[in-house]
Amino acid sequence: MNDPVISAVATVACDTPPGVYPVERSGPGGPPKGAKGEIWVTVKVADIDESERTACPGKVAALPPEQPEERWPAGDSWPQSPWDVRTFRPGEKGTLTGSDADLGYGDTLTSPGFTEEAVMSGAKAVLKGAVVVRCDARPGLFEVRWVGRDEVWARYRVAPIDEVARRACRDQAAKPAGGQPAGRGAWLVGAAAALAAAGVGTYVLFRRRRGTSV
Repeated sequence: MNDPVISAVATVACDTPPGVYPVERSGPGGPPKGAKGEIWVTVKVADIDESERTACPGKVAALPPEQPEERWPAGDSWPQSPWDVRTFRPGEKGTLTGSDADLGYGDTLTSPGFTEEAVMSGAKAVLKGAVVVRCDARPGLFEVRWVGRDEVWARYRVAPIDEVARRACRDQAAKPAGGQPAGRGAWLVGAAAALAAAGVGTYVLFRRRRGTSV
């Protein structure tokens, strides 16, 4: 949306005869049945000898998988799309924010890496829900989903930490706040204090409506 350059990766099939081929483009889901897309550019496929053609399948198999993750600037609100993947440390907290055109009051978002579901609430067309990454969350890619819908709202990556930092996260999460038993509020306050001391920032997570921002 904010970057004038977008890209996609394609691999020429090993059995493609030499010649000039059109590259067509169309909208999401492809062109209507029986129709062709708009020719965007042409590609010239060179001829290769038999030894190169024999080695071609092995080269294709060794290619790294295409990465669908989008690289938005760190200062931009998150998520800009379901593939706007940001990185968080265990114990880090944030606020999922979205338009009431996308979410409803009381809707919940959940992820295996969160301590609790995020319950969306707010006013003036902006809904928010607090989230905290679990202290025991292991490194890897996680999805954020609507409860009751088979739809991915966002994705994030949990960064690796050592066992010392993981124990510190658990200890801080277990501490009571204001003389009260440690609960969700105490967890959030304690984790925030620990992360601030460690120089870890707090993220505000925000998703834009398609085509417009809120």
